[in-house]
Amino acid sequence: MKRLLVLGGSRQAAAGLKRLKALGFELVVCDMDKQAPGFEFAAHRILASVYHADQCIPAVLEFHAHTPIDGVMCLACDVPHIVARIAEKLGLPGIPVTSADLTVNKLAMKDCFTECGVPVPPYQAIMSLDELKVAASEWGRLVVKPTDSRGSKGVSLMDAHGDLAWAYEHARTNSPNGQVMAEKYLSGPQVSTESVVISGEAITPAMSDRSYELLELYAPFIVENGGDMPSVLPEKTKAEIADLVTKGAAALGIDRGVVKGDIVVHEGRAYIIELAARLSGGYFCTHQIPLSTGIDLVEASARTALDETLNPLDWQAKYNRHVTTRWLIPESGTIKSFAPIADVMASPGVLAFDYWCEIGDKIGGAMNAAASVAMVQATGETRRQAIENAERALDAFALNVECV
Repeated sequence: MKRLLVLGGSRQAAAGLKRLKALGFELVVCDMDKQAPGFEFAAHRILASVYHADQCIPAVLEFHAHTPIDGVMCLACDVPHIVARIAEKLGLPGIPVTSADLTVNKLAMKDCFTECGVPVPPYQAIMSLDELKVAASEWGRLVVKPTDSRGSKGVSLMDAHGDLAWAYEHARTNSPNGQVMAEKYLSGPQVSTESVVISGEAITPAMSDRSYELLELYAPFIVENGGDMPSVLPEKTKAEIADLVTKGAAALGIDRGVVKGDIVVHEGRAYIIELAARLSGGYFCTHQIPLSTGIDLVEASARTALDETLNPLDWQAKYNRHVTTRWLIPESGTIKSFAPIADVMASPGVLAFDYWCEIGDKIGGAMNAAASVAMVQATGETRRQAIENAERALDAFALNVECV
């Protein structure tokens, strides 16, 4: 039995860990939370923060000294650079540390893509408010973001008439290294992709059309409220996106493993916004992809981490079922009540539902991806029906918030 270290035991990782255990892997789960839901499926636990290399790596090395690990991956957490360092130190399969580091620094990543001819939106490092004002005057709408944050923290959508001083400080204070960048906002549909890279080729069974229908409501914050599979983009465009992911992975020096992409299609051309060397969170890799396509990329990631040889044909979508994800993002206030989960699950077309709020919780509104309090995934005979079923299910949750 192969012993697999998984960084991350959150509730979003739990379903994936359950499947990995069912596949027969002996799981070592690392998480700082003693009550992490993923620990239920672990044969061994390591208590350490996966986001802090100085805590995580020594704890893993200590464990490995008496109970050897055969492979390492992360799940529902943005730590490919920690995974790469562990793999390097233990002599395990993995991507180069230099490649992993590029994926957690948005500015360095885009520099790499530009040097390799991979299309990205116009961008630049922002060293001062004056530089941001110049960029806004040249580009019109632009996205201001930290170079090294996650979950859309510190990100805002601005134009020359917006509060650029606030946007600059919002990004800077949400950046661990204090660095800010801006990129021109390219209009057009955005797509989340998830791929397994086999011998340098990205196999991309999953493309989800990201829902930004509430973009203006949430402004200046950029918060998506879900996604829809399969993508309605033309087949030619989807093929272009798949090829773009392969080129992006190659530019970063990734010829094996998994990558998740954020892609925008502007005036008929695809551009990479970001490419991460990990699986997604948000119940995308653990729920929506297998429900829609029959493909389990969590398994692909695990088998790659254990140096197993994968057949590209095994990771093509088996079918394309309509599956919609919607997040419940309430207004600021205090949660007063909500309906039992059974009421939601009884709603037509519901495939999965989860919530992480309690009565009495104070919530802060839509500032980033952490603003949601519940998630539903629903299906239907058509895309429209799947969306309506998801929205109806969130209504059935009947969240009552006393607004501030």
